[in-house]
Amino acid sequence: MTPMLNERVPETEDGLQGAYIATVYDEMQRHIRDSGWLSEKVELLLDCEVRAGSALEIGPGPGYFGLEWLKAVADPGARLTALDISPDMLEMARSNAAAYGLTERSEYVLGDCQRMPFPDNHFDVLFTHSSLHEWVDPVAVLRETHRVLKPGGRFCIIDLRRDLSKEAIAFMRGNINVNMRKGFANSVKAAYTSAELRRLLEATPLAGAKVEDIELGLFLTGVKAAPVQSIN
Repeated sequence: MTPMLNERVPETEDGLQGAYIATVYDEMQRHIRDSGWLSEKVELLLDCEVRAGSALEIGPGPGYFGLEWLKAVADPGARLTALDISPDMLEMARSNAAAYGLTERSEYVLGDCQRMPFPDNHFDVLFTHSSLHEWVDPVAVLRETHRVLKPGGRFCIIDLRRDLSKEAIAFMRGNINVNMRKGFANSVKAAYTSAELRRLLEATPLAGAKVEDIELGLFLTGVKAAPVQSIN
């Protein structure tokens, strides 16, 4: 018999704040990058033809995921804008962008993803890694995702899921900084299942997008539909 899944427990209302958290999270994300796990997630973007244009990343943290994507795409005109609610994370991300040699192709903006400080129909692509479970109002963020994307723009959302096996959780927990293990456990408790995410999508213009379980998480992707042209 499948064990009953615990109710979701929200993790935070103000993101991961503070210089100490930013430093520890940077160490953890750098280890994940150096282990090759970020490359696997970047491949999900590339497989969805997220390979060019103006990209918005929500919740970059120390920035490695977006920078690895920018490094991987062949288009020299590709540009990354990253939006985060934490000034300390943004400062860390800017430092890492400089280390990658990508300062001129990246911009880090302080703001709330529930009310994105960007105009309508602005970005070619939007992606995020490991931030969905932190959104206070995910429906608002998904609606904002639709608003800021150009028609035909692709969105990709990668995150943990709450129904991971005990073995998967133990594996992931064993490969992160000991100081972040409690936070990781809280993130899993705050994560959604694929079924829950599909229900959230029903209240947004992104309803019907593809949601699937992947190894150690879930993956949402789709394309903003172009407006219907009048025959007249």
